[in-house]
Amino acid sequence: MALQFSAVTVTANDQEVEFLVGGIPREFDDLEGWTAFDNYMEELDEETEVSVHAEAYLYGEGESVRATPEEVAYIMKRMNMKDDFLTSRCDNIESVDFTIKWSPEELFNMEVN
Repeated sequence: MALQFSAVTVTANDQEVEFLVGGIPREFDDLEGWTAFDNYMEELDEETEVSVHAEAYLYGEGESVRATPEEVAYIMKRMNMKDDFLTSRCDNIESVDFTIKWSPEELFNMEVN
């Protein structure tokens, strides 16, 4: 079994955050629910365009499955122990770029009158 995960960089207003997620994000819904992403988005207090770059990886061999949050935590530990973990132990399979048009009102499901 090969774990599929992505190293994600999210940028808005000259601020960025990097984190890992399971699977390959291609839209907002694929990132929603990951704590680092949700916390970053909550900090945005004005309408803005958010850029997302993801490098997708496989760790292991065989049929690929989306890494669970627990498996992503394990991968993060491995990365902390071995600086070149991604390049030496994982296969980079794809790069994905997309943008999100963000409005803080969307976070709270509020309508602007």
